[in-house]
Amino acid sequence: MIKATTFLITMSVNAAVGAAMFFMLILSLNGFTGKQAEPGLILFFVWVLITSFVVGVLSILSVNYLAGTKPFNQWLAATISVSVCVIGGAAINFVGATAAVLLTLAMR
Repeated sequence: MIKATTFLITMSVNAAVGAAMFFMLILSLNGFTGKQAEPGLILFFVWVLITSFVVGVLSILSVNYLAGTKPFNQWLAATISVSVCVIGGAAINFVGATAAVLLTLAMR
């Protein structure tokens, strides 16, 4: 139960952060035509989906590790796991936004 909740919370918060970054990406691609910006937007969308899933799985693995080897109960381990994985996922999504902008500039 706690693992599924951790996975869903981590994945949904990371997807929400990705959606906010998507709107910032659209603002940063102002001046490009839709045809020019399309590869970067697709790259970022796929990047956020893959990152959300991977970070969700990593949160489950970190709950297993923290609850099994460290003196934490499962709720504290889940809280730590969600916090760390959401921050890490946001950083990875920022790298994806930068890659999308660079791809769009290279395709120009």
